[in-house]
Amino acid sequence: MFQLGCPHSGGFAEVDEGELKKGIEEYGAENYEEALELLQKASEQQPWSSVAAFYLGLTYKQMGKYKEAAKHYRDALLFTPPVLDAYTELIEVLYNLNELKEAKEWIAKAEKNKIKPANIAFLKGLVLVKEDKNKDAINAFLKAKELDASLSQSADFQIAMVHTKERRFAKARESLKALMNVDPTSEIASFAKEYEKSIARVLETYRTWRAAVGIAYQYDDNVLAKPSTAITGVDITGENDKSMINTFRIDYAPLMSGPWFFNGQLNFYANTYSRIHTYNVMAPSLSLIPGYNFQDGMITAPLSYSHIWLREREYMAVAAAKPTLSVMLFPGHIGQFSAGYTKRELLQAPINSDEDRDGDIYSASAGYIYPFAEGKGMFNLRYEYSRDAADGVNWDNTGNRITLGLLVPVIDKLNLTASGDMLVQDYDKVHTAFGLKRKDEIYTGAAGITYEILKDFNINLQYSHTRADSNIAVYDYKRNAYIAGLELRF
Repeated sequence: MFQLGCPHSGGFAEVDEGELKKGIEEYGAENYEEALELLQKASEQQPWSSVAAFYLGLTYKQMGKYKEAAKHYRDALLFTPPVLDAYTELIEVLYNLNELKEAKEWIAKAEKNKIKPANIAFLKGLVLVKEDKNKDAINAFLKAKELDASLSQSADFQIAMVHTKERRFAKARESLKALMNVDPTSEIASFAKEYEKSIARVLETYRTWRAAVGIAYQYDDNVLAKPSTAITGVDITGENDKSMINTFRIDYAPLMSGPWFFNGQLNFYANTYSRIHTYNVMAPSLSLIPGYNFQDGMITAPLSYSHIWLREREYMAVAAAKPTLSVMLFPGHIGQFSAGYTKRELLQAPINSDEDRDGDIYSASAGYIYPFAEGKGMFNLRYEYSRDAADGVNWDNTGNRITLGLLVPVIDKLNLTASGDMLVQDYDKVHTAFGLKRKDEIYTGAAGITYEILKDFNINLQYSHTRADSNIAVYDYKRNAYIAGLELRF
């Protein structure tokens, strides 16, 4: 028999010199497969051995099997005498398994029994960071530094990570510099130096205000949405035309600390046709998007207002609110859920009260987003239900919409986009002019290429096709649009 004084336990454990001793030796030699086999045999021979359980936990941890490791660490603490070193090991694997509730229970037990206070404080900080309790996490890391100076560099690094997460970059740099001063030659100090440089670059390049200006040529083969079939008494000719599209955008995104963020955007859009001037459009719009980040997701509350001019006359005003929840369903897969309200007001008198499109639009949607290619590519799928309560009886309808979108990075600076949209609208009342309930099915497909010619200077090519299939002929049409444009961001 030999006495094992390490790991630290409630007392020395009497250990058989057979399988357990050999298993520990194989573990020390980093022969984990051999160690596992020997330690399992030792555990069968001594089923209540806390030392055998502890070394089984260590071995499984080295093999990346955290669930098995956690089981044996629990045994090492529950058996007599308990192996006190298992506290920190168990908390660490539970942290890696995201079993934060149980990790906190073992942290509380370790604190009560005064087990390795500095290490436990450090692990507590890590758990609190995962729970987005950043202020408490920083206090835990500071306590770890105070209790054990050897943890200062690791604690300062974690504090810097918390400040970065909260976008307190100046404080993050202070923590990193403090870390480097402790031991400038250490590996973690070298890493911190590079990280501090990257933060400095972020601060140098970050722009609260951004702008973009664009110009594009468009060919539209059905500007007037000419019906697909001839209608008696209706003669629409010259429906195709060329136009110039001008855009201007200003973005405002202040660098805010903490979980809150804000984006504001002012857009200006103008489409001027060469012949059909009655369809010239000018549309400024303003969007305000406050938001809140939390663990694995965020909440935004977009507010927007658009004021549209048609043929140089005020045409329509639209105000909308759309609170949205985005949440990580599982790694790499995002779910998005929203509810919306839109107020629409036509600024020109309708032909008659039945054609009054003023009204309220209520909507709800659910979507799925899958980023790929290191976040440079994106696939999204969305379903939206809408209820359009218009003042005129001919425009009350219920809508169901499915949208698909794809962004694919083809080569460096060249991206391919594709999208599809299907909208089915069922109108409530019999149309007062046509004598039947209107139903529209509108299909839209688009494909485009974006190429960055120079930094922040893009060329965009796009084609889109729309097919509106309606049971009322005047609303039934096909449309193709071709766009080639340039955009400069600054």
